[in-house]
Amino acid sequence: MPARHTLISSVKDEGPFLLEWVAHHLTLGFDRILIASNDCSDGSDRLLAALAQEGYITHVPNKLKPGEIPQHAGYEKIRRLHDIDASEWLMMLDADEFLNVHVGDNRVANLTERAEADIDVIALNGMFFTSQPVQNWQPGRICPSFTQALPTRHKANAALKTLTRNPSRFRGIHNHSMVGLKDKLPLNVLWGDGTRTQTDPALPLWRQLRNGDVRSVSHRLAQYNHYGLKSPDSFALRSTRGRGAVAETNPETARHTAAYFAERNTPAGENHSIARYAAEVQTRMAEMLEHRKIERRQRACEETYAAMLAAYRA
Repeated sequence: MPARHTLISSVKDEGPFLLEWVAHHLTLGFDRILIASNDCSDGSDRLLAALAQEGYITHVPNKLKPGEIPQHAGYEKIRRLHDIDASEWLMMLDADEFLNVHVGDNRVANLTERAEADIDVIALNGMFFTSQPVQNWQPGRICPSFTQALPTRHKANAALKTLTRNPSRFRGIHNHSMVGLKDKLPLNVLWGDGTRTQTDPALPLWRQLRNGDVRSVSHRLAQYNHYGLKSPDSFALRSTRGRGAVAETNPETARHTAAYFAERNTPAGENHSIARYAAEVQTRMAEMLEHRKIERRQRACEETYAAMLAAYRA
């Protein structure tokens, strides 16, 4: 039977954070999770392989060719090797993004049930979390550690992530939305505030479904928690890693700069809504760690990551 809700991601050197991310989205009810990995130096790929071996995810090694965009290549490999087009709904999230549903029983199915039969896309705003009060990374879960969020109307929260119905209608997958609608018709979009609009077929989808209007940011139905900074030392290491959305990071395409950090590190208050999943996520993580290979590779990721952070410690 085709999956109702499929989640895909493309990662590099996210080892210490992957277990929580997978457990969280299994808790939300995604019945299929597929993760591509490229150029890992912290053991992420080995941990993903162990998770796949035990049936929690599907892991797709993503060996890049010169000039390839890591995320796009990863999504394309997932699509080519596994039948994700048969899914009813497809979502793309990065390893620092956690879906957080505010309706019904707070599961992904409760969100998609709000979409009438003619809705093609559900577009959600982010809730960006600052690094405060954490100074240095320590092993442990991300969601309980970072609870200080930016103001709702901050431009960082205008970024969109989407769930797309019937993905086979689209030629490509970008990290915010699917692109290249084959029939060139307007799409019906359900927004996070519950309103609906149509896309303009004359404009590229990535222009319409990458960033929304900051004045219209709403988290009424759902949000995705975006932990884009984490601790200062973790962010500093991330800035050396390169970006997944460009073929090659250079001074013109660099994004994770000191200015980016400062602009997104002024909290407006705490947001604990994702704590509703905490107990179940913790139970799932404990179950995963009962598998000896997963436990060993999780520990190896944490040890390697700590060594990589040594130069950036406050």
